[in-house]
Amino acid sequence: MSRSVPSGLISQGFQKITTNSTATTLNTTCILGSHALLSVEAQSVRVVFDGSTPAASTGILLTAANSPYYFEAVPLSGLKIARAAAGAVVNVQTFRV
Repeated sequence: MSRSVPSGLISQGFQKITTNSTATTLNTTCILGSHALLSVEAQSVRVVFDGSTPAASTGILLTAANSPYYFEAVPLSGLKIARAAAGAVVNVQTFRV
């Protein structure tokens, strides 16, 4: 994970996710990317990249205080996002090479 996006990437898609009690996957446009920039707003979220389901206490914790998060060469088709606390919003921008 890094905090800066390398040059030369092509934007694949954008999605704003307002989390609720169930895990959310990316839309069909965004999953075609191979790199992702996640901006976590207000509350923390949990993510997984293997298609399993994150919960309030399982998955990788992404805090709003350390946002944004850049993930390179990850399987976006298996990305699922769940709130760690109520009121979490995530903006996702995906890229391809």
